[in-house]
Amino acid sequence: MAPNKSSDGETKDGYSGEMETSTDVASSLLGKRKVEFSTPEDSSESEGVEEDVEDSDSDWDKDSFDGVEYQPSDDDGEYSDEEFHQKCVCYRRAVIETKGFFEESDDFPAFLWSGIAPVPDLDEEFDESMTTREFIGNMASVCVEKYNKRNDKNLKYERVLRANFNPGGRTTYYITIAARESDSPSAPLVEYQAKVIWCAGETYPILCRPSPSPVKKVEGDGRYQLKEVDKVKEEIGRRIS
Repeated sequence: MAPNKSSDGETKDGYSGEMETSTDVASSLLGKRKVEFSTPEDSSESEGVEEDVEDSDSDWDKDSFDGVEYQPSDDDGEYSDEEFHQKCVCYRRAVIETKGFFEESDDFPAFLWSGIAPVPDLDEEFDESMTTREFIGNMASVCVEKYNKRNDKNLKYERVLRANFNPGGRTTYYITIAARESDSPSAPLVEYQAKVIWCAGETYPILCRPSPSPVKKVEGDGRYQLKEVDKVKEEIGRRIS
């Protein structure tokens, strides 16, 4: 089931502490989550819930994952089941190395109690007027608009490719989109990342940036299929093993 949309559905550039929780809105996407993980989001960004932020630009383009590195020692001996332990290690490493923008994998635990998880069905109906993909796309568009304004760019949002989310008092979305870097319809579709907070029916843009190098291009008509220029997954797999 998709989250329930607030009646106002406003978007803003800053966020304040006096907002009702979005936990109930996000809970319908959670399903069963049997492993608990914490992320940099849980400690740093959650602190902002208690504070009023008047100058939204001060928080723009700041990623709480910056400077965070995966430490294998953090996962030593956490679970007695070795296969399950390796899945947890793979998940935690992917979360940190992709800064929350990981792709869903069978190498991850099947269920999580907490932490960042993929939005399960983007094409499910959100309400009578849109799908979950369209709802999330509206939030991504807010990030693109601010990115263009701040950087004097002309990035054109096309569609959502995938999305992850971290529910709580406010919900953080990690949205991978297809976009064109010019007005030309022949301009290639490339991957961009948009990060937003959604709370009390309002969208608060955090960042918008190209997906990490090498540039990832969207193939053909791009029905959500990607062609990676570099063998990124193979490299990550070699490091994990």
